[in-house]
Amino acid sequence: MSEKDLSEDVNEDPIEWDGALHGLPLYLGALGFGLALFLTGIEATIVSTSLVTITNDLGDFGQSSWVITSYLLTYTGFLMIWSKIGEIWRVKTSLLTSLFIFTAFSGGCGGAQNLSQLIICRAFQGVGGAGVYSLTLFSFVRIVPYRQYDTISSVAGGILSLGLVLGPLIGGAVADKGSWRWVFLCNVPAGAFAWMLLLIVLPANFPHDSSAPAVISTNTGAERKIKTFFRRADTFGALALLTACSFAIAALQEGNFEYPWSSGLVISFLVISGVFWIVFLFWEWFISKKNLGIYAMFPWRLTSNRIFLGAVLGFFTTGLPMTVSIIMIPQRFQIVNGCSPIGAGVRFLSYALSSPVGIMSCSVLTGRLKIPFCYIALGGIALQIVGLFLFSETAFSTGISAAQYAYLVLAGLGTGTSVAVFYMMVPLVVDGKDQSIALSTGLQLRMLGGVLGVAASTTILHDYLKNRLSASLNPDQVNLLLSSSDIIQTFSPEMQLHIREVYSAAYSAQVKLAGGFSVAQLLSVAMIWKRSNVRYLKR
Repeated sequence: MSEKDLSEDVNEDPIEWDGALHGLPLYLGALGFGLALFLTGIEATIVSTSLVTITNDLGDFGQSSWVITSYLLTYTGFLMIWSKIGEIWRVKTSLLTSLFIFTAFSGGCGGAQNLSQLIICRAFQGVGGAGVYSLTLFSFVRIVPYRQYDTISSVAGGILSLGLVLGPLIGGAVADKGSWRWVFLCNVPAGAFAWMLLLIVLPANFPHDSSAPAVISTNTGAERKIKTFFRRADTFGALALLTACSFAIAALQEGNFEYPWSSGLVISFLVISGVFWIVFLFWEWFISKKNLGIYAMFPWRLTSNRIFLGAVLGFFTTGLPMTVSIIMIPQRFQIVNGCSPIGAGVRFLSYALSSPVGIMSCSVLTGRLKIPFCYIALGGIALQIVGLFLFSETAFSTGISAAQYAYLVLAGLGTGTSVAVFYMMVPLVVDGKDQSIALSTGLQLRMLGGVLGVAASTTILHDYLKNRLSASLNPDQVNLLLSSSDIIQTFSPEMQLHIREVYSAAYSAQVKLAGGFSVAQLLSVAMIWKRSNVRYLKR
């Protein structure tokens, strides 16, 4: 669907989307999708508050960052790949395969006997998690008729948001008990239950009508199916995309941590990533123009859709504020305010619970009040900006004021609203055949934005500690602080207060960075703005 085809009332199909479920299968399918999505949402953030406990048990603290990095590398790199596999093969088959991989390697993570085993299992867990995340969010869109699109979108967004923001709380609770293996092992029975539900409930050809032929005909033998798949799959594009994402994430994670930004390794990783991004885009353009009969990883026709491009830019610019808030603010509560891991998670509920409320509000505003998406986005962005910048200006104190909770409520409402706007828009402004890959493109950019946020926030924290504590502490003491905040307890009360004040200033700078990206979301609004603005109207 090109930009010129977008009218004030958006409806990809004037009749209905096919393949919707009804009755008991609908509710059981939604339960299976919701549980699978919740597990992958939690897994993205749960390790942040239990990492210290894990490394205390397994040792090798210097490599602990790879417990997070290995998951992010494969998780981000495979989002679009799984989406395309679902298009070529089958959504049900691909989703069940990815959920099996995620569940199996979650068990592997829980049983790891050293950090190297855990890092390897986390990488494979990320491969499966990417497929569950991408295919489940798309399946939620198509599990109900078009007229219920606003409701199911808010349900999917709310489940994902709850998973992301409750991850630090659950991880903190597990860390307090010391049984870190249950961070991963709890995925096994829950994932198996979701797998069985989806196996039984979903039609073989979901989300298409059961009478519609599959992309790869079911009349051919298994060997012919596999040959057809590899002949028409965009293998080169998938490898180029995976390489570009992997080197970019590795550079952002290791820059200014294990290696300085000016090091040859970080610079070479960034250059390699940039080259492969160019190669990927050129290849997708080439196979589109030459009509080679390959299922392109990224259909080039989407580049002519300004509304789609604005929406996926919105995915990227919402990824950083959301990820920085979820990971860094609970850490602030622990280090600056002296909260326990679970105590920090409880205090973060002011943000964690208001974000799903923002998502549900978007559903009401679009579905019942028929307000155009761009106006709702503006409201959400305004709440984000106000909440984040007010929180960043909070004066240093080891206590937590009521105003801070209020600021987090505003930021959470705004983040949830803007995240929901762009998630709801993308499937509506492209053709049905492009819905899955269009949504996955946005999700991949959101993850990249989140990784960029974590890398930039870590750089800010390290710079503040090095520059503002060098006069009071020797280099070895500063390096110990960079390795573990638990070292704070070994200093005198006066020095502890000074260190916490420096941490507070660093976390405030991180929140300002998140607020700046909230402002950048206005560019997305400018791109989706039309004379007759896009809105959702039920049929």
